[in-house]
Amino acid sequence: MRGPSGSFTTGALPKQLASVFATAAGRSSQPLILTDYRSREPDASSHFVFWDEVGALVWYLRLDQAGPVARRPGQENFAFIPRGGRTLKQFTPLGEVVDLSGDIGELHHELVLLDEGRVLAPVTNSDSFDIGGSRPQAYDSLVIWHSATGRVDEVWNAREAWDISDPTQHWEPAGEDGVWNWTHLNSVSVGSRGNILLSIRNRSQVVSLTPDYEIEWQLHGPYSDYEFPNPNDRFYKQHTAAQLANGNVLLFDNGTERPDAEGGEYSRALELRLDDAAGAATKVWEYRPDPDIYAFAVSSAYRLNNGNTLVNFGIHEDERARAPLVFVEVDASGDEVFRVETVQIHANSFRYRAYGDIEAIRGETMLRPPTKRVQRPPPVRLHYERMTHVAAETFDVYLDDGYLVYAKTPCAPKDIATPIFVHVSAKDVEDLAAQRRQFGFENLDFNFLQRGLRWQDRCHAEVPLPEFAIDHVRTGQIVADDEATADGDRPSGASAWSVEILLAP
Repeated sequence: MRGPSGSFTTGALPKQLASVFATAAGRSSQPLILTDYRSREPDASSHFVFWDEVGALVWYLRLDQAGPVARRPGQENFAFIPRGGRTLKQFTPLGEVVDLSGDIGELHHELVLLDEGRVLAPVTNSDSFDIGGSRPQAYDSLVIWHSATGRVDEVWNAREAWDISDPTQHWEPAGEDGVWNWTHLNSVSVGSRGNILLSIRNRSQVVSLTPDYEIEWQLHGPYSDYEFPNPNDRFYKQHTAAQLANGNVLLFDNGTERPDAEGGEYSRALELRLDDAAGAATKVWEYRPDPDIYAFAVSSAYRLNNGNTLVNFGIHEDERARAPLVFVEVDASGDEVFRVETVQIHANSFRYRAYGDIEAIRGETMLRPPTKRVQRPPPVRLHYERMTHVAAETFDVYLDDGYLVYAKTPCAPKDIATPIFVHVSAKDVEDLAAQRRQFGFENLDFNFLQRGLRWQDRCHAEVPLPEFAIDHVRTGQIVADDEATADGDRPSGASAWSVEILLAP
């Protein structure tokens, strides 16, 4: 018997998500993939979003600067740590957000849902230590929160495990808050034997704790229990370390500060086999895209139940660049079966993690989506054949309806490393702002990484021209000697390229 039917129209996406444009290739084995999506722009919100198996955004929940999530198998609700928060919360796919706890401590990065309503999570502690002078130093501990009673038990403490005064400890220099970051524990997971795996980013180290929270081995970093017969198997500033059922360790190798002798800075998903008898760690599998993607921070790699791996390159090597963020599903051979690239126009965005093995939202299964989505390019002026071509230099320059448009295909990092100057001369100098009249032009110089867009192999930037009557525009890129002259605007070095564009009267 057929039930009732009907139709409805959803509301508009929020500003941050409406400006996200995605292209997808292949088809995921997962009916749903959960990711966060965050922006560094002022007053911007973060969101949790679900993607379907062909790369369409099918559900979202706004959560201001939320951290990673956790869920016990079979549960529909997801727990999370609010960024900078000291409590646990959970969200339901109906958009409900519920407080789970009181003040636990300075929670960050991870939470693991244990049995009997217990939650395992890292907490940041701060103190001053004499390490070549007294310095405020942040370090991590692990706590278990008992939801039934609200009790918080500390079960492991980095300060008790290691000597913070040891110069091999890989301190991270102080940030804006003046606090040095010693350990930076960025993931916690339960291993195949009930052991606890910790990813200690600032030591480039994975640590295994026994079920009683004693260190049983350390992998890479200071005092590693395993050597690497092949130096290229080492990892640097990693995330999401997990021990698989076969005992191997899977992690996202960010590659930050990887030595040139080992290939320099690039990122990959990496699986290592640990040979206890030989005390050796050896790569048995990796996914390294071609061309390389370097995600210097955040990011994730998770082994799915079907043996595929979900890999998230969550930030671009220059986080100011409007370059695509990428997540992929790859099979055991390292071949991509699904790939999604997202770009958020005019925003600095990043994605911390991507999760699979989710069957339904609130118990409702997905109708099978179309076999192929129509891909949309970002909403920028891409129809160059309709524009007026005014220069062919390092960049092609076009005029289009009150905009100067800069385009280059293919585009290399060196092409956008140098700022672009744009000097707009008015027909009547009185049309310029008072402080610009002595120079005779409006200055619209820009750094491509702050204003432009890298999409696939294309570089593209747009500059809106002033509304006053324009006599001409001089634009170009300058060479290394780019110190400003006394007027604070004009480049002093010779131009790598420079053109004068006369506008029609």
